[in-house]
Amino acid sequence: MMAVVVALALAPLAAGFQAAQVKESLVRREAFGGLGTAKKSGFDPSTALGAQPPTGFWDPLGLADGISEEQFNRFRTVEQKHGRIAMLAVLGYVVPQYVGTFGDVYLSTSEKVKFSDIPLGVQAIFKIPTLGVLQILLLIGILETQFPNVNGDYGTGYFGQFLEEPVKSKKLAIELSNGRLAMLAILGLFFQDVVSGGKPFDGPQFSPETFTSL
Repeated sequence: MMAVVVALALAPLAAGFQAAQVKESLVRREAFGGLGTAKKSGFDPSTALGAQPPTGFWDPLGLADGISEEQFNRFRTVEQKHGRIAMLAVLGYVVPQYVGTFGDVYLSTSEKVKFSDIPLGVQAIFKIPTLGVLQILLLIGILETQFPNVNGDYGTGYFGQFLEEPVKSKKLAIELSNGRLAMLAILGLFFQDVVSGGKPFDGPQFSPETFTSL
């Protein structure tokens, strides 16, 4: 939980540094030989959806230099997808911890594995039956090939509603921010999971004797 709290706390604090970060990003791109995307292709990613507080347009390695609008949209689509996966992953930690799962209901009757037998977090990977892992991979394959991401809505709209501009872009911008925060949060949970021995919300336990006053 600490990772989620820290990420939420840092996001608004960083907003004040947006202008400086944008300027620094441009300086770094020039230092690495970046000529600027707009000069090469006529497309300026710094004005595209996603260039928003707290970081603004942040591309220190110049990955967007010289790419077409089509390629940039592909990158943005991938980011949207990763953000959504990260948000679900954070829920996958929070819900079993504070709400619970299906308890003694069998996850696999053939292998006698119950939901209560599946630990929280990373260790769950090693407890899920092989057939279950294959089913998950099959579902991922179907989603990747049969439901392409079209401007963030996967062709299904926003909870069944097809939004018009500028409402759609506003909601996608909010989703991008939430997805970026979730990616930071899930990374923090992964690290805390490993460090705490499978108890990411408890965090590492320190003895009071290890701290000294300043």
